[in-house]
Amino acid sequence: MVTACALVAGCATMDNTVRDQKDEPPLEQVKALDYASSPKEVLLKKAQHYQNKRDYANALINIVRAEQAEGDEALDGRISRFKNNLIENLNARALYEAAVLESGKGLDVPLEYMVFYTDGELIYPAFNVPVAFKVRTGSAQITEKSYTNTNGVAECDVVRVNTLDRGELAITAFVYLHIDGEVFTIKKLERDFLLYHRSLKEQTISFVVFERNIGRTVKNSVSGKRIEQFFIQNRFSVLHGITETNEALFLEAREGDASSLAAYRDTLDAQLVAFIHIESLPSSKVSEGFFFAKSTVTLAVVDLSTGEVVLASVIEDVKGGGNTEERAGLKAIIGATDRFIDQLNVQISNLHLQGVSQ
Repeated sequence: MVTACALVAGCATMDNTVRDQKDEPPLEQVKALDYASSPKEVLLKKAQHYQNKRDYANALINIVRAEQAEGDEALDGRISRFKNNLIENLNARALYEAAVLESGKGLDVPLEYMVFYTDGELIYPAFNVPVAFKVRTGSAQITEKSYTNTNGVAECDVVRVNTLDRGELAITAFVYLHIDGEVFTIKKLERDFLLYHRSLKEQTISFVVFERNIGRTVKNSVSGKRIEQFFIQNRFSVLHGITETNEALFLEAREGDASSLAAYRDTLDAQLVAFIHIESLPSSKVSEGFFFAKSTVTLAVVDLSTGEVVLASVIEDVKGGGNTEERAGLKAIIGATDRFIDQLNVQISNLHLQGVSQ
């Protein structure tokens, strides 16, 4: 295991995220880092030279090597003061908006980590500085290593979020230097990026309802409106939806068919669509003039851009009776909707701010 010693205080360990990657700068215009072995005084002069050239990465490398080199101990004080002053004047910032992630997605723009050097009121970007990005909480596919550009900025692409820790993804950026088999970091330059999944309540949902009672398609679904009203009462952002009569289109979209979802995406002004399927079927006839039916209510909240189901719920085979099949079906639908809303109330209460189904 490679030890990562902090240049300011403490000693840490670099994990495989940093250690196993290539250390070459990704851009052709990045300067070569100077790791040449030299006597202590020469290394101190090199560090001073690079600092004057505003090449702070090579200044750091050479002053650390000077500190470790054999030679005139009378130089130790000067070397220590130079190193401490150099680090004291280096600073960093995490540049990003208060970004909110959606389930299974990344960010449209990279996170930016800026390293700079202050000299009185003047600020100079720290170019060519090796930077590592490490996921601290949660799990995600990200850019793990980079170098600062001429503006002192290193970028980290968040390609995809895999898992979260209590709804949070935390990424730490830090400067690191490989010197003689050791990885050195600067504790004071560590910066955190905190990202959160957008909860269902923070996203706009349109409702698409398909209801059929004993073989007859219902054009004005009262039960669908009750479920939609439940979401409104629980402070979800709801757009007025539609009652669907095209069963094939509805079912294919609910199952994530891309072309069917595209049809709804062109019609509805929302990223999430709640597909509510309500249906009753004949159950039995116990005597002349009295019938039983059973009903099922299904909900699938689908992300139109990915086809992913982010919330699902179902109530099945709830019975109702009446003096006609249609009335029995209606009774079954009302009873199923009541039980469905009760179940959904518990389910919604247990949702974490993750935008995923529980």
